[in-house]
Amino acid sequence: MKDHPLYTVLYTVLLCAISATLLTFVNTHWADAIRANEQYSRTAAVVDAFGLGAAEATRSQVLEAYTTCIRVRRRGEMEVMEAHRDGALIGYGLDLVTAGKYGIIRGIVAISAEKDRLLGLRIYQQNETPGLGGRIAEPAWLAQFSGKPLSTPEGAGIVISSTVRGPHVVDAITGASKTTFSLGQALNSAIASFLAGGAAMEPLDLDLTTDAVTRATPGYPKNLQAPPHLREEVRRADFMVPKGLRNLAQGRPVTSSLTEEPIIGELSQLTDGIRRSGEFDFVEFDPDPQWAQVDLGAMHTLHGIVIWHYYKNPVIYNDVIVQIADDTEFQSNVRTVFNNDHDNSSGMGQGSDTAFFARWWGEIVDLRGPAKEGTPARCIRVWTNGACGGEPTRLVEIQAFGK
Repeated sequence: MKDHPLYTVLYTVLLCAISATLLTFVNTHWADAIRANEQYSRTAAVVDAFGLGAAEATRSQVLEAYTTCIRVRRRGEMEVMEAHRDGALIGYGLDLVTAGKYGIIRGIVAISAEKDRLLGLRIYQQNETPGLGGRIAEPAWLAQFSGKPLSTPEGAGIVISSTVRGPHVVDAITGASKTTFSLGQALNSAIASFLAGGAAMEPLDLDLTTDAVTRATPGYPKNLQAPPHLREEVRRADFMVPKGLRNLAQGRPVTSSLTEEPIIGELSQLTDGIRRSGEFDFVEFDPDPQWAQVDLGAMHTLHGIVIWHYYKNPVIYNDVIVQIADDTEFQSNVRTVFNNDHDNSSGMGQGSDTAFFARWWGEIVDLRGPAKEGTPARCIRVWTNGACGGEPTRLVEIQAFGK
């Protein structure tokens, strides 16, 4: 019998069937326990992020703290946990879910009741490499997030980096760039969605690849007399916007204050999508304050305008002023949305925005508004008054992101 060819086949089929039955039984038997442990890990992370339980708290004490102090509310497209202590609101909790290098990362972020700073961050599920990406769950690393502001003069959001410093910066983990990048994006997306009333948000993708821009970052030039309002260069946090935005300026017509053709280039280059900083990848304007205007063709809701001046050399452009209007004649509902003319040398009013080095990542003008609903406009006008050291005005690209 054992020598019969069917014996091996039947034996194998029977063994597989028995194994499958046992695995199904074990999985079914333990499924509830596994789900309960996973749910408890999340519950404990919530309680710990808000400091609602003692370090040595028992399981029952953690569950009691969660039941007593946490209320779940629906806000737009997201669920938000409201944490209370002694009847007073102490903060809001958000779920974090993102893809790590080796699996899903899940965590809890706690935000202050004033919505201005982080109270804590906890990671309760991850499969990253121990000693590298796995360090995202270590209390010592997570402690850096406590007290970090949600917004600074450099922009909104948290930056995870080993090379820059700032009040909104957390030290990265060496050898875990993908893990910390994913975590940072998930954190900023959750915060932005919460501050926008639960709307789905994502980082604005400017396509800053080496094919799209010239990734040269010239050093600080010698003997440059820097303006008093020059900002310190720090890494820009993710610029969070509603999903589905596009560059409305792509291919749109451009006019200017010039009475003749530009000294170098053509105005159409400013909306052609090319943002490199090569020999002829710019439009050079006459001296004195000059403007370039983009007509979007109709009223749109804008969330951000991005400007690239010529950046191959280390240049600080003077009196950068950005205005928007509802008509092509620039007469209806004209608004100044950016102005770094600190001494009113262009005669359009003294501005409070900072001067900056032109860089390959572009300068973002924030039009999201307090409620993150965007700003309506049809036309964009960008003014520039030459540059420090007598350099001329040179523009590379103007983009406008909205719907």
